[in-house]
Amino acid sequence: MRRPNSLKKNDQLEFFILSLPALRLRGIIAFLFWISIANLEAFSQQAGTDMESSIKVFRAGAALSVISPKIGSSINGNFQDGQVRHIRDDTHARALVLDDGESKVAFVTLDLCMAYRETMDEAKIRAREFTSIPVENMLISATHTHSGGTACSVFQSDPDPDYLTFLAERAADAIIRANNNLEPAKIGWGIGHEPGQVFNRRWKMKPGTVSTNPFGGEDQVRMNPGIGNPDLLEPAGPTDPEVPIVSVQSLDGNPIALMANYSLHYVGGTGGGEISADYFGMFAKRITQMVAADQQSPSFVAMLSNGTSGDINNINFGGKPSAPMPPYSKMEIVANTLAAEAFKVYQSIQYREWVPLAVKQTEISLGVRKPNPEELLRAEKIMSEAKGPNMVSREEVYARETVLIKDFPDQKNIILQAVQLGDLAITAIPCEVFVEIGLEIKKKSPFGTTFNISLANGYNGYLPTPQHHAWGGYETWRARSSYLEVDASNKITDTVMDLLNQLKSAPKTSRYPEPLNADKLKLGKTVKLFNGRNLDGWYTFLTESGKNHDPKNVFTIKDGIIHISGEEWGCITTDEEFEDYKLVVEFKWGGGTHEPRLEKSRDSGVLLHSQGKDGNFSGTWMNSIECQIIEGGTGDFIVVGDGTDRFAITSPAAPEMVAGAYVYQPDGDPVTINRGRINWFGRDPEWKDVIDFRGANDVEKPVGEWNTLECHVLDGEITIYLNGVLVNRALEVQPRSGKIQIQSEGAEMLVRKVDLSPISQQ
Repeated sequence: MRRPNSLKKNDQLEFFILSLPALRLRGIIAFLFWISIANLEAFSQQAGTDMESSIKVFRAGAALSVISPKIGSSINGNFQDGQVRHIRDDTHARALVLDDGESKVAFVTLDLCMAYRETMDEAKIRAREFTSIPVENMLISATHTHSGGTACSVFQSDPDPDYLTFLAERAADAIIRANNNLEPAKIGWGIGHEPGQVFNRRWKMKPGTVSTNPFGGEDQVRMNPGIGNPDLLEPAGPTDPEVPIVSVQSLDGNPIALMANYSLHYVGGTGGGEISADYFGMFAKRITQMVAADQQSPSFVAMLSNGTSGDINNINFGGKPSAPMPPYSKMEIVANTLAAEAFKVYQSIQYREWVPLAVKQTEISLGVRKPNPEELLRAEKIMSEAKGPNMVSREEVYARETVLIKDFPDQKNIILQAVQLGDLAITAIPCEVFVEIGLEIKKKSPFGTTFNISLANGYNGYLPTPQHHAWGGYETWRARSSYLEVDASNKITDTVMDLLNQLKSAPKTSRYPEPLNADKLKLGKTVKLFNGRNLDGWYTFLTESGKNHDPKNVFTIKDGIIHISGEEWGCITTDEEFEDYKLVVEFKWGGGTHEPRLEKSRDSGVLLHSQGKDGNFSGTWMNSIECQIIEGGTGDFIVVGDGTDRFAITSPAAPEMVAGAYVYQPDGDPVTINRGRINWFGRDPEWKDVIDFRGANDVEKPVGEWNTLECHVLDGEITIYLNGVLVNRALEVQPRSGKIQIQSEGAEMLVRKVDLSPISQQ
């Protein structure tokens, strides 16, 4: 709307001071100080509002917290409880927070064998209090190191309640600090392959081989059957060699975090009673060195989550025995090998400055495999015959588990989760998931890249398939480490696929606000800038003859229509400046064209936000933002600027330029220009500057037919609608107000309407 004249603030202040001669000097000074602060605050608030970007900015932050248990506490991961005697390397909660400007997502890996859902929930709730990240947008997982502190009762290890409190606080702190470290960032991902470190540990045995289980029965499959065992037949399942990585960098290329995933159980080979993050921690240390980020502040954070490794380990049972290795040597080999593969992928990642984030989470109820009366009676008998309170043999250990399982509820609720990062999906399952399940999810996923994180958001034991349950083996033996119903994997897979499909089919979050449509806003009274009779409110300017001197009658009025002959370069310009409006221009081409564009496309344009001196650009037009009118290109933006950011636009653009120009793409990356053009979305890539050119997708009507061009302008945004179709869009436009010009540029054009409706900010 028109800029109103108003009394300046300094004039108001001077008037106020002169009206109060009785004020003492001290009072005047105090008043001046107060009003200056108030004006400064008002200016700052206004500036903040004006400069606030309407384009969402992708941000990332990372942090880690030490979660090493105290010496003397429990280490789980084996049939017998262990005791911490030494901290070989600290264990950590490693956190990455991502923010697309609308949604935040937090990932945390804990250097633990497994952890209770309740502990993870406490961490999420605490983190939410400080960050406002929804708890369902947090994915916390255990890596499955077997040399971490006990955070979940399994076999004969039980956690220290104080450690669980400490763990929840530290996991939350990692998220909070990562959120505090958020900065503008770019993200990319890729997939490596490392088949040499993963082997299926479940083997089918030759006919006649006896494989007993602790319940008095026989199994068809044996876990860890021994290297070189002559009774080996074949592995009972495949492996997954993929090494997905997600890399996050600052906009200037400094590494922030790297999140990798690998379907390998753990490696082991530690010193007795020593706390270690296993190969997961060694990988993090090595990849940090390889990306040259080991001296950064805030610290670079590398994390390696566990994929679907319920039946996978690092031992090649079909190979030849190897010589014994010193503690930690094998896990170092695995970590360095994985880091090398991850670094290879890292070097070729294509980064994106923005991707949409989304999360789908649900809970499902699954049955618990509880013992029947006969099984319970047998277990109680075995325990009563044990020599001490500590169970030693397989039968004794599983008898104890049987007795404990009887007190489990008949149904268990578990959290399932799917996270979207652009065209990458990450699923989360609170189990030790068999590799077949992960491969199936990857194969069926509607996303370009998908990987699964196991032991996520809780712990509910192994997750074999029904076929593996039928074959038997350690991972299927009923215990607190394996208790879900036989068909649990099918139900979980179906639910995870449903979550992925929901993410894929949901409306896509846009980096940009909804395009400006003034018709959805409150409009003021329409002003007819062209009154149908004359050019009152306008003046003419021609390159050759200057202001208001039109000897060749380039601009004339006849039958309520402005006739622009195009014979000379120039324009008509409004006397007043305008801001925040809907402008409607109805035009059509006449037949005439003139040199030097006699045989070229008919050309004109509406210039918005025109400021400065007449003829400052090419001796003809004021500096401005042009909504071009040209055959085949009506709706293009051209910055008719002075080469500085005083005249500039930012538009979502396609990644590839066409004939040296950007092309509007609604979901494209933002491109800022202070000269040149951004073409409308459907401009023919084979466009030629010839008369009567028409592209295959043209919205403009043929020569001789009326067109309606609308320019919607508000708060630094301009949208161009041509015959009711949104054809182009500019954001963060500078300047935001000015005069309006209509060009004469070598082609005859008729204009019958120039209406302006102010947009109410209220």
